[in-house]
Amino acid sequence: MKSLHFEGFSSLAHFLVFILLMLFLVFAGNPLVVVQSGFVGVKRTLGKIDPVPLREGLHLRIPLLQTVEKIEIRTRAVEFTKEKQNPISSLSKDGLPVNMDVAVLYRVDANKAPELIREYGPDYEEKIIKQIVRTSVRDAIAEMESSVVYQERQKLQEKIKREVSEQLTRRYLILEDVLIRDIRLPESVVKAIEEKRKAYEEAQRMQFLLEKEKLEAERKKVEAQGIAEANRIIAGSLTREYLMWKFIENIQEYARSQNNTIILLPYDTRMTPIINVPQGGKR
Repeated sequence: MKSLHFEGFSSLAHFLVFILLMLFLVFAGNPLVVVQSGFVGVKRTLGKIDPVPLREGLHLRIPLLQTVEKIEIRTRAVEFTKEKQNPISSLSKDGLPVNMDVAVLYRVDANKAPELIREYGPDYEEKIIKQIVRTSVRDAIAEMESSVVYQERQKLQEKIKREVSEQLTRRYLILEDVLIRDIRLPESVVKAIEEKRKAYEEAQRMQFLLEKEKLEAERKKVEAQGIAEANRIIAGSLTREYLMWKFIENIQEYARSQNNTIILLPYDTRMTPIINVPQGGKR
């Protein structure tokens, strides 16, 4: 009886020790996981990834058996710039080197975060984004002349954006924008572009002057036609009776005037003009 009692007590002690050990492992391994705002959690159970992401908040896990990796789902920026010593270099269609500073804004598709980690791992940015952006930029530049690259910057940016967006979407990433910060061309190309721009501006200025002169000539022509037409009408109305009436009207006007240095003489049949006669004693 004592032996049975001792064996029962020993089994109970072992069970309690096991329970205490498990509780110690559970709490020592921190079973609580907090997923902050702007992140999702990717849970692994014995290495297998759970397809359902953990949203922000408090979650439970089994220590030693389950791990939770936090993936940022806020907008992130990847820069390829001269300052970071990683600009994108490529050859244009005419074989000239083009250096470009580019910034890419993207975010992880929260619902697809587990698939992203399973297929590409936590260093997806290095494996996917940087490779895709560099390839898309180089392919776009290779299809354009070096002089056109600078002049059609917006068109180039949109082309790169479409290609990168398509590639990232297939890999559980969402592209928000592609920004071309700077384009550096060979000095000879820059000089040629500047000369072409100046020539274009000069041509535009000359065109403006020609249009201005043309409009001025048209204005003078219309003005001359108006004057000619007015003279024709006036000439048609200058009858002898009208001139006589106008002459009499002028005499009346001068008579009322304080100016006595002018003497009006009657005109003859040849319409002798008015003669100014100086005052007496003056020549």
